[in-house]
Amino acid sequence: MKDESAKTLRALLVAAGIEPPEDEVAKMIQSYPALRAAADGMFTDEISRFLPTFFPTDEDRAER
Repeated sequence: MKDESAKTLRALLVAAGIEPPEDEVAKMIQSYPALRAAADGMFTDEISRFLPTFFPTDEDRAER
């Protein structure tokens, strides 16, 4: 799992164009599984039915 977390985190950093020092990356890799689990927990059926839902449309993104 640690290898998968490292691979995912590094891909996210590259996609964002962020190049933190390697010691910070190591800390991020260590904490990534807990952060990912917390984010996933926000979208369970039990919880998500109480959250507002917003589906943007082209009209929502149009300049006004």
